Amino acid sequence: MLTQRKGSVVALLLVLLSLLLLFKYGTPSWFGEIAWAIFPQNTHQWKGIWLGAFIHGSWDHLWGNVVALSIFTALFLIQFPRHWLRFWVLQHVIASFLLWLIGNVGMPPSQTGTAHIGASIWVYAFGGFILTVGILQRTKQSMAIFFLVLLVYGGFFWGLLPIDPKVSWQGHVSGLLTGIFIALWMSKRWLPPTEISAPEDQEEPVDDPYEDL
Repeated sequence: MLTQRKGSVVALLLVLLSLLLLFKYGTPSWFGEIAWAIFPQNTHQWKGIWLGAFIHGSWDHLWGNVVALSIFTALFLIQFPRHWLRFWVLQHVIASFLLWLIGNVGMPPSQTGTAHIGASIWVYAFGGFILTVGILQRTKQSMAIFFLVLLVYGGFFWGLLPIDPKVSWQGHVSGLLTGIFIALWMSKRWLPPTEISAPEDQEEPVDDPYEDL
């Protein structure tokens, strides 16, 4: 089990290192953060679809997402020690493309095409996955993690509402929907065999010694 987690931890560290490097150099001092952002339905800014989540507007923005992602990773690894990188790749591709599709939803015409940046899309994908697994599996472990997420990140759902114009709630929704989708699609396949809930054995009928009388 420890060996299985090592690969996922290494993958996480590489992703975090990429976040730090792209934040450091993905600012106006080099190639400009906006050039690498996600511009909804803009085919000319195609590279931003895959790199927008790495770019951040400030150190506070970056570290907030790094801390949340690390916490959700720890909770993810408890149940799925071998599949962190697989999940991260899936959610990154699906959620980024979904945000590219729906990023203009709720925007006034004057703000249509606003750039979306930040790894909170990943945080919501991990959160949506973990919460959905808790509902699907309903084991002691998954439910404990489910309620821990609700307790620690009770404000998680506020980020889904268009409250702050500076916050990409469309990105949060994209991440959450992606996490739910992957949980419904893959979570049962990813669980270790010992953790897959099997149906209770049916009691074998007891022969009635008097049935032939």
